[in-house]
Amino acid sequence: MRSDAGSGEARETSTKANKELVLEFIRAFYNDKDFDRAEELLTEDFANHHPGVGVGRDRTISTFREQAAEPFPAFSLTVRRIVAEGDYVWTHSLVRVMPEAAGAVVVDIWRVRDGLLAEKWDVAQGVPEGSSADEMMSDHR
Repeated sequence: MRSDAGSGEARETSTKANKELVLEFIRAFYNDKDFDRAEELLTEDFANHHPGVGVGRDRTISTFREQAAEPFPAFSLTVRRIVAEGDYVWTHSLVRVMPEAAGAVVVDIWRVRDGLLAEKWDVAQGVPEGSSADEMMSDHR
């Protein structure tokens, strides 16, 4: 992993900017379906490691539009936690294809390059019947 050079203040500013970039993309892409804005936040060679998507911001946008946004216009992603270190941002979120759906708990890992999103990995776990997203995502202290 690359280490950040520079002052702690510069790293903190960069980390904050990376989190804000990810949150802006999630708002535009997943929740508002503002694909023009989302495209502006991705590198041209954006690598999406979600099965069947691949490389290229156009592929990410067209795949999501065809497989999620069009068949499920109420698709939403709600971030519960966000953590950043260097060029990487992790989000712990709840995905729902419809408001009444149980949904899935998702962890996305984003890599930022030159102020844009360059890469994404994800893992998901469906919320099983008899359980709740809150139960699966809450802290047990």
